[in-house]
Amino acid sequence: MKKVTFYYVRHGRTLFNKVGKMQGWCDSPLTEEGINNAYEAKEVLKNITFDHVYTSTSERCIDTANIIKGERNIPISYEKGLKETNFGSFEGVTITNHLEEIDKRRLTTFDWSDVGGENIEMLSERVLKEYQKIYNESADGDKILIVSHGSVFLHMLHFMFSLDRDYYMELISKDERKDMPCPNGYVAEFYREGDEYILVHLNKRDDSVIEKLYLRKRENSL
Repeated sequence: MKKVTFYYVRHGRTLFNKVGKMQGWCDSPLTEEGINNAYEAKEVLKNITFDHVYTSTSERCIDTANIIKGERNIPISYEKGLKETNFGSFEGVTITNHLEEIDKRRLTTFDWSDVGGENIEMLSERVLKEYQKIYNESADGDKILIVSHGSVFLHMLHFMFSLDRDYYMELISKDERKDMPCPNGYVAEFYREGDEYILVHLNKRDDSVIEKLYLRKRENSL
């Protein structure tokens, strides 16, 4: 049974992240801090022999991917399927000016389809299709660098790993990074074997977080 390992990196911090604007399919450049995020990820992952790099087509991800790749001779593919959630008409707005409506959607309904964006079903369909493509293109034992987005990974906990996304938020609210559910830079390691995706490491999180997530999953399946 083919096993492919993925190393997930969220793009470095951007100008829109810094000034508090909604940023899905729209884009803004990496800040100095964001460039440092990419170099920090490069350092953490320097001993991983990647077979391929796949990045979202957003410039913030492409720039992050190229910093991590550096001079290494690794093929790189630019994939629209790895783009952030489309927030429709809320793209580029200042979050504090629309906080109640934005929080209702990003914390509860996960639905932006009525304003020209995506809902969770649309997001999961395109992301799972993209990972199926990557898995099909990979060989057994391959190690794949993915450079994508924060909201995408948070929702992947639900639709890819079948883990409790809300419980994850509850667990991390107890640590010093509670304001950043998916921090910029290196985020996670997971693998796919057969039809199942397994999360094995969350960077900058205590190992007990994953243990508790899988315990909750087992309890819910009983």
